[in-house]
Amino acid sequence: MSFEQAYREFFKIIYSYIIVRVREDNTAKDIAALVWQKALKKFDTFDAGKGNMSQWLFTIARNEINMHFRLYYVKKVLSLTGFEDTALSSEKDIEDKLTDEQEKQTLLKAMETLDKREQDIIALKFYSGLNNREIAEVAGISESNAGTIINRSINKLRVLLEAI
Repeated sequence: MSFEQAYREFFKIIYSYIIVRVREDNTAKDIAALVWQKALKKFDTFDAGKGNMSQWLFTIARNEINMHFRLYYVKKVLSLTGFEDTALSSEKDIEDKLTDEQEKQTLLKAMETLDKREQDIIALKFYSGLNNREIAEVAGISESNAGTIINRSINKLRVLLEAI
């Protein structure tokens, strides 16, 4: 598979995974760009014997997301004013984003109650379309453990959303 083929086949699911984890479009775009930049740089080192292409790309994405959060918290702690990352949106942008935004926000709020590992696994399952075996390989857990975590996480979310 060429890099171009990999990009066409996996961009959408990698980006979906990133946006669910970081919850901000511009940040997700930046992280996605970093993921694909690293993938391109290391494409010749990909070893299909160690896993499939999607697992490799999701591992890169996961590492970049984790790095983003590490740097984000460092910036927050060391921020001089606390407003360096604030961006202004036009009224038109805000109006465009209101469609279905309440439902998305409700689900994302509910997801915040899950621990980081549960959030990661739910994002891999439902926003990136990986099966339990692929999730297990990306997360470094057993396939049955992945299924158990997914089931328990869904039940937690269901209870929370029914209470709303």
